[in-house]
Amino acid sequence: MKSALWGTILSSLWLATFAMPASSADSLRGAWRGSGTVTFSNGSQERATCRANFKPSGQNAYDATASCSSQTGTVTQEAFVRGRGNRYRGTFYNPEFDATGNIQLNLSGGSMVARLTSNHGTAVIRLSRAR
Repeated sequence: MKSALWGTILSSLWLATFAMPASSADSLRGAWRGSGTVTFSNGSQERATCRANFKPSGQNAYDATASCSSQTGTVTQEAFVRGRGNRYRGTFYNPEFDATGNIQLNLSGGSMVARLTSNHGTAVIRLSRAR
């Protein structure tokens, strides 16, 4: 159950999508890494570490792939986000578990907060540009 939830919750990081100015046309482009908390639908929580890579896929749009690990395992997911400035929204998908959900990214200076929601739980991951 928790492994399936990981797939559902962390499909992008994200995401997650790190440090270009938010007004830059390529504000999400590149590699990001960070950590955060996953809250499962039963209320239990786990700490997660994630690596994400964003590639432009159109005007103000990005495709992302991410790998996140916790004490219960590692999952890989993909996401599509669209936005501008410092806010992006979209969907994520985990092919391992055929799970989907919503993702919201908020950039601030050299960091990003990824918020993911699905019917299996939520996640909040804070990311910065990978060096």
